[in-house]
Amino acid sequence: MAGFLVLFFVLFRFRINTRFREPSLTSAQITASVITMLTVSYLDRNAQIVLGPFMLVAFSYGTFRLGSATLAGLAVGSMSAYLAMILTRNFPAGYSDTLRMDLLQWVIVALTLPLMVSVGTQVRKLRAALKTTRRQLQQFEEKAIRDELTGLYNRRHLHTELVAAIARADQQGIPFCLCLIDVDHFKDINDRHGHLVGDVILREFAQVARDSIRDSDVIGRYGGDEFMQILPDTDLKGAVMHAERLRVYAHFLDLQGVLPPHAISLSIGVAQYRPAETVTALIERADTALYRAKERGRNRVEWIDDI
Repeated sequence: MAGFLVLFFVLFRFRINTRFREPSLTSAQITASVITMLTVSYLDRNAQIVLGPFMLVAFSYGTFRLGSATLAGLAVGSMSAYLAMILTRNFPAGYSDTLRMDLLQWVIVALTLPLMVSVGTQVRKLRAALKTTRRQLQQFEEKAIRDELTGLYNRRHLHTELVAAIARADQQGIPFCLCLIDVDHFKDINDRHGHLVGDVILREFAQVARDSIRDSDVIGRYGGDEFMQILPDTDLKGAVMHAERLRVYAHFLDLQGVLPPHAISLSIGVAQYRPAETVTALIERADTALYRAKERGRNRVEWIDDI
């Protein structure tokens, strides 16, 4: 027993187990445990009373990790070794009450073990099905909050994030800002070059915007060619600086081969959240700043500073 423990400790400690087809070494561990228990039962018959339950426990461990064929092979091998141990130990005495009791115990284990393997197999399949279902649900949930064209958050999720940002700001007193971003003359681009070109531009800009934000920032497509960005833990000055940086990134976006002018520009409106302000009021102030940016020639950042 101690030898098996040392062996498995060395295998796992030095990651030698990763070289095997079955890195968990579940089959080897079950085999080692059965050999150990059979040896103990052979040397001390009093220990045999726990051999059956012990084998069932050992195989229950394997039902969640091993395939049906492997489990069946282990079960046949273990039960054969168990029977051989009984016959070898009782051979000198011949057919006796002791042998009959041993064989009865063997039959009970032999009938119970396949049932356990079968149940374990079904449980393993059920767990796999639940895992697949959970993964599919996560994918559906992710699709439900994403804009199909750009991969950014959609308008509904942006509203959810904005409500959460307001709640955090009210509770913690930490400032945050909202940016409304508009691709300048996007309707003209669609009319002149087609909607496919417009889609490419939106996807390219979305990638630039995604790469330029912090992990805590939230950006999504608010509608058409308009995007919304939520900047947590950011005051108005910091938000304006970020908006300017994004505007420059978009201007130098490589659109060669897609758009003849090879460049786009952005108009951005920025507003900082005011305590107790509603979602609608905050969006209206950011939209007012965006409208001001368009009025003043586009390709610029404007902000509302009445905090």
